[in-house]
Amino acid sequence: MWIKDNRAIYIHCDGAMMPDRKSSGGIGYVIKFPDEFELEDISESEGIFEEANIERLEIFALIKGMKGFIYWYERNSIKLTAVTRIILVTDRFDLHDEDRTSPFKISEWRRNGGKNHEGKEILNWDLLNSLDKTRTRLHNLTWKSIRIEYRPRKFNKEADKLSKQARKEGIPNKVIAITGHKIGKRKYDGQDVIYGNLKPKEAIDIHIFRKRPIKNQWQINAEITSGMALGRKIQIIVDHELQEKLQRGNLYCVKIKAVFTHHIEIYRTFRKFKKKNTKGGQTEKNPPPNNVGG
Repeated sequence: MWIKDNRAIYIHCDGAMMPDRKSSGGIGYVIKFPDEFELEDISESEGIFEEANIERLEIFALIKGMKGFIYWYERNSIKLTAVTRIILVTDRFDLHDEDRTSPFKISEWRRNGGKNHEGKEILNWDLLNSLDKTRTRLHNLTWKSIRIEYRPRKFNKEADKLSKQARKEGIPNKVIAITGHKIGKRKYDGQDVIYGNLKPKEAIDIHIFRKRPIKNQWQINAEITSGMALGRKIQIIVDHELQEKLQRGNLYCVKIKAVFTHHIEIYRTFRKFKKKNTKGGQTEKNPPPNNVGG
């Protein structure tokens, strides 16, 4: 159960994305002060960010929330003596200090050149690195502990509303766009799949809407098109040879080889769906499997 710290400053942050070809998104944040300050909340939103992904929006919202507070604090003679700490709230499950925003993890990744201990590139490393540097700046300015914590969406409704408004308003820009890839039209507006529910050797049907290179590998973003996880997004890491066979805008049945915290790997044998529906309205799979090297 969440116990509120009545002497903390809370910065609620959120990002939202449209299920369109440009992956249009917006961010919003709300700064809430302890009651004794008798200050109004500060609310800000920004959009329209194109060709990003939902995690980039969520991280950027945290960065903008901290920068927004820094801007306010440098222009107001308010003493923070009574403040215990500054807490940033996100409803993105893995963006908190026990997971991807941990200063200890980010410091380790920085020493490894933006890679983990297995030598794999950290997803959205540029923004995570910027977030950590902004946190350090905020700490050095206020001398307060800066925490990033996860809360369910029901505790983040104001920021959620701002981000959803911002994804449809403002001047389109590519400030946080992912470079070196193309984005296809999505069929759903689902959240990320719960990777802990996936099992090796499990077959899943997917629709691929994005591909991008990561060093000597490729990241494939897809949506699950059947079963209990219908509409959920999933991230697949493959090599160059396999990515050439998996084309954006197509539907496939793939088999899971390994499950990781934020992505899966698949076997090289898969089946492709025919684009036209067959009799009865169901999409038919091509009969022979496409094996690209065992």
